[in-house]
Parts: sequence; C-alpha cells; structure tokens
Amino acid sequence: MLDLRAKGDLQRLVDEGLEESLTLDYKASPALTRDGKGPDELCKDVTALANSAGGQLVYGVEEDKVTKKPSRVDDGVIDPKVTREWIDQVLNSRVQPRMNGVQTARIDMGTGQFGYVISVPQTQTGPHQAPDGKYYKRFDLQSVPMHDYEIRDIMRRSTTPDLYTELWFDGRLKTHTPRVDQGTQNSETVMLHCVVLNKSPTPAHHVVVDFFVDYDLPIPFQVGPFKSIGERDEAPRPKMRIFRRVINSPPDLPIFKDGEVEQHSGVVPVQIPIEVLEGGNIYLETSIQAPGFTTTEEWLIVARTGQLKLVSPKERRTPRTHPYGWSDD
Repeated sequence: MLDLRAKGDLQRLVDEGLEESLTLDYKASPALTRDGKGPDELCKDVTALANSAGGQLVYGVEEDKVTKKPSRVDDGVIDPKVTREWIDQVLNSRVQPRMNGVQTARIDMGTGQFGYVISVPQTQTGPHQAPDGKYYKRFDLQSVPMHDYEIRDIMRRSTTPDLYTELWFDGRLKTHTPRVDQGTQNSETVMLHCVVLNKSPTPAHHVVVDFFVDYDLPIPFQVGPFKSIGERDEAPRPKMRIFRRVINSPPDLPIFKDGEVEQHSGVVPVQIPIEVLEGGNIYLETSIQAPGFTTTEEWLIVARTGQLKLVSPKERRTPRTHPYGWSDD
C-alpha cells in the first residue's frame, strides 16, 4: 500500500504521473457524496478492490480520462457530514459480508475540506456483495461484475489455508557476508532458514513443503526436518536439488493464521562457490501443497562482491533502480 497521509503525498502522485492500476483507483472529491448513488458507488468500488488484490481508493485526485493519470489534487469533499465515521458506517451497513481490515485516512486539503484514502486488503472472508446484489472486481481499471467461477474461487479462499514461506539467513537477516578461508573454493556454511506461515483463518493440518536449492551450491550436511528427495532438471529452468518436509497435525501443531512456531521452521545448509560469491545469482524455490491449496514461490540470492542479498518473490516482481533492490548507498 502507498503511504498517503497528507496533501503533499497526493500531490506527489500527480507530479510523478502514477497511473491507475489494479490496486489504485482515483476519484474526484464530488464522487464521495451522501446523495443519490454515491454510497452505493462507494461500496461497489471498495468491494471490487477487496474481491481482487486489495488496494487503495483515493478521493481528492482528479484523473485524466484519456491517459488514466492523475491531473490535479482538488479541494476536497464539500459536505461536512461525509466523515471517516460515515464511510465506515456505509461500508459496514451496506456490504455483505462485513469487510475486515479496511482503513480510512482523512487528508487535510488546506481548504477547510478533506480528501480520503481508503486502504482495502484482499479479502479472506468474501466475496463481498455490493448493495445492488452484485459482486464486483477490478478489471481494466474499472469495477466490473464477477463471473460465477471467480466468485467460487474467492469462496474457496475463505475456507482453505493460504500458505506462504519466509526465508532468511541466521539472525533473521536478509543479507549476509560469509567468511571465505584462504585456499578454499567455497565459503563457510550458510544456513538458509525456511518457515511456513498462513494468511487464512482456516488452519492447515497436512502440508508438504519442497525447498528447491540451486544445484551449483554444495550441501555439506543435512539438518532435519528437511530431507533430500532428489533433483529437478527441467530445462530451461535451472537445475535444482529438492528438500522436503511434511507437517501433519497431529502430532505436529496446525499452521494457524499469523502464528509462527519453531516447529514449522527448517534449515538447509549450503556453501557458496567463490566465483558465484563475487558476482552471480543463486536460484531458490519453495513449493507448498495442502488439501485444496498449492503454490510455488521463486526466491533469489544475489551475490555481489562477497555479500549475499535474499530477494523475496514480491521484490523479484517489482525491481527497483538496480535489479533485485541493490542500491548505490
């Protein structure tokens, strides 16, 4: 989510020409009104974000209808009875089922009037129905009705686990500089930690986690619960070693939402060849399977002049000035 707290933040959106997207929707302040279809349109646009990938609805920014870029910050909502409390009341009373985690920020426009930024997480309890009885999604920068299969997919999301992995080096660090002893071809052993987490209120009782590690990395020894089960050699994808662990409840603890326990963590020790450590990419993948759920996440370790930087799947999809987030600092 964008950090939008003041009029200057909205002005930066205009100055940078940040276009509308699946997760960003601009509205001029007059669109936020208590009259006519105003409340229903508010519910329609907020539920469309929740039923899609989540995002932000910004009232107070006019949009160029041709370029889809913001054109100017306006003076704010005229009606003084349109407040954060009113917005919350409308959403809570007109949207079914009720949405969780929606946050509304009031923006002082310096005119005695206010704009509003509504931040909407992706739903885990929906789909959410607008007052007209329809279910909406974000598509092609609009709020459009959903198809039956899309509604069913969101319903499945609310009744199945939503699992993901987090990786780090020792100390929960995302960067690491391993020691290299003179006369050796590889670095000291580097511990790659992997934990399985859950974003859904539905706990996961039976989970299979595969950890794919770049084949070029020597594995000096194995540490349970991950066990080597073979290799994957499917060009053009990089050749990988496969390590697997299985979580079964009982005797293991289920994986609950927002709960991290040591029992769901594991370690794979690796060594880094010196030529890779000086400058190269190391490929990692995690694959999770559970009843009604499966996902694969692609991770990366970027090596640069002896330092390792762990790059998450999200960061890989949104590179910055340098690939994978390296800075010139």
